[in-house]
Amino acid sequence: MLRRRMRYRDAAKGVALAVMVGGALGACSPDEDAGSRDVAEVGRSALKLETTPAEGSVFGSYLAGRFAESKSDLTFAASMMERVLEENPDDPRIIRRAFILTLGAGKAQRATEIAKRYLDGGGTLTSASLLVAARDMKAGKYEAAKSRVEDLPNSGLGRFAKPLTRAWLLAAEKDFDGALEALADLEKEQGFEAMAGLHAGLIEELAGRPDAAEKRYLKLAENTKEAASRVIRVLASLQQRSGKDDAARKTIEAKLEHTPESMILLEDLQRLKDGKKLPQLVSTPIQGLAEGLFNIASALPRDRAENIVLLYGRIALDLEPDFALSSLLVGDVLVSRDRFKEAIDVYQQVPKDTAYGWSAQLRIADALYELDELDEATAHLEAMAKQRPARMDALLKLGNFLRYKEKFTEAVEAYDRAFERLENPTRQHWTLYYSRGIALERSKQWDRAEKDFLKALEFEPEQPYVLNYLGYSWVEQGRNIEQARDMIERAVQQRQNDGYIVDSMGWVLYRLGNYKEAVTQLERAVELRPQDPVINDHLGDAYWRVGRRHEARFQWRRALSFEPTEEDKQKIETKLEEGLGDPEPLAKPDSNG
Repeated sequence: MLRRRMRYRDAAKGVALAVMVGGALGACSPDEDAGSRDVAEVGRSALKLETTPAEGSVFGSYLAGRFAESKSDLTFAASMMERVLEENPDDPRIIRRAFILTLGAGKAQRATEIAKRYLDGGGTLTSASLLVAARDMKAGKYEAAKSRVEDLPNSGLGRFAKPLTRAWLLAAEKDFDGALEALADLEKEQGFEAMAGLHAGLIEELAGRPDAAEKRYLKLAENTKEAASRVIRVLASLQQRSGKDDAARKTIEAKLEHTPESMILLEDLQRLKDGKKLPQLVSTPIQGLAEGLFNIASALPRDRAENIVLLYGRIALDLEPDFALSSLLVGDVLVSRDRFKEAIDVYQQVPKDTAYGWSAQLRIADALYELDELDEATAHLEAMAKQRPARMDALLKLGNFLRYKEKFTEAVEAYDRAFERLENPTRQHWTLYYSRGIALERSKQWDRAEKDFLKALEFEPEQPYVLNYLGYSWVEQGRNIEQARDMIERAVQQRQNDGYIVDSMGWVLYRLGNYKEAVTQLERAVELRPQDPVINDHLGDAYWRVGRRHEARFQWRRALSFEPTEEDKQKIETKLEEGLGDPEPLAKPDSNG
């Protein structure tokens, strides 16, 4: 009856539920005019209901667009809203929503046209003003761009976007001192001092003042552990271009002490050792503004401002189509909305041979897996593994995918190949041993599995999921019972609301014959995980042992309704017919069975 004691894939996946009807992008957000009514009200006001032979009812298009938006199909939603806009060309709410959907779908040119119509009609929308200003800036129309920026509100995200955009517009006009003065407003905002300092350094570089730029970067990098990798990279790049190769190397190595697996920094360090130039991450004002919009988007809480993250990421990409970090950001937002094919299209914009190309390719594999295209994901990861024979992450991801699909023997083979590339295991590698241990246990290779779990505990002695999995496994085998109980108790202390771990505690008590205490724990486990077949089955067993026979059969029937494995199903059906026999004897405490 042993099964995974932690839903490892679910915990790591991090994919949000699709946004419900009501506007994936249209609701008012921190940077928008808070007084606007949601466009849903249009259905009760000015929306015309005429019908054309070619297009059907406008109201039908509106509803189709709203439904597509609820599924985050922004391309279709935008096309439907365009139809509504044709019949309601002067309704600001329709114009506003058409802009947001069109930009969210990545159609910046058309979004710019709609944004101008909205703004020229008296509407206020920070993202619309930013897009138009960015487009004017690219065209060299600096006065027009500055005029748009001045119209930005001094509240919401306008407080941050306004000084940052103004600064880069002034830098484009080579008024570098004026640009630095503009950043002073951003520096006053709590939590944005580092962002202001980074952009001040970038502007100092463009002004030809490398010493002043380095001074600003060094201040941001004083706490190496907390310093952003982006700051480390711009500092190292400037130091190398200033002829300070040793300083650049030390800058990167200091950060790698805290983030030893950073592929980006490792590649920069190798470039330094090979005598190759580090990239200058921002070399034009346009790139600077793109960097700024990306920085703002990255600083926003994704759970509450994902809509704006997407819009700002799209504007940054329109400014700088090769901006890899913004492509990753936009792709990640699409993945969180289950728009995996669109995410793949965005990730593919990142060239494979660039610093962020590997991260993009790993994300493509994730998206393929979520599309239930395991064969394609497998082929993709195998190609990556061949491309970089020293790296293990592609094979580890492959092992995880196969494990999630319960192809445990194949998963072990992928993990084994990954481990062949691991030269010096360290504390951070405990998850690798844990993951392979699960696959080994599930493929009935217990001796190897046990060694992996114990190795994981060498690195992380109090890791609750490893303690739980190994402890539960020992309980099922009737081995090391007291030790297993101690391990599970330590796991429960750390994860008191984890139904699987609480279930393990109940089950070890059951196996020890403490049925009354077991019932208490297992009832709580069922409350935490009411639809898990194994936990319900365990509670049924405990009820039977304390004489609550009707409740026991009720729990077993519930367990059957939650699709247990075929093996467990047969055991539960037998219990429903015959009940439980005598308790299974346990080995002596802490014996090896």
